Amino acid sequence: MWAVLVLELAGGLVLGWVGWLALTGKLPRQGFAGIRTRYTLSSDQRWEAVHRHGGAYLVFGAVAVAAAALALLPFAIAGALPQGFTVAAVLAIAVVAVGSALAAWRIGESRARAELGD
Repeated sequence: MWAVLVLELAGGLVLGWVGWLALTGKLPRQGFAGIRTRYTLSSDQRWEAVHRHGGAYLVFGAVAVAAAALALLPFAIAGALPQGFTVAAVLAIAVVAVGSALAAWRIGESRARAELGD
């Protein structure tokens, strides 16, 4: 089960990297990473506004995911965690990652629409 925690740690690092690029305005409009909706892909201005407003939520979620995975990883490697607890923790960490991505999308798009008058 420790391998799943390693994957979640890697996912958290990627989420943080994407969030940081979004927050600093360095995430280019493309089809691989970022908040890709019809609204964000319709113009560069919308893409930048949504990511500028939503990037902080991605970074916050990434820090939470990485911290939780790092905290549990040594115990999982040592076999000191009950399997039920580990499964619950893995699912909770995944919920945090998905929740932060959804929050970044909803809040980022809402604030961008208000800012741009859409």
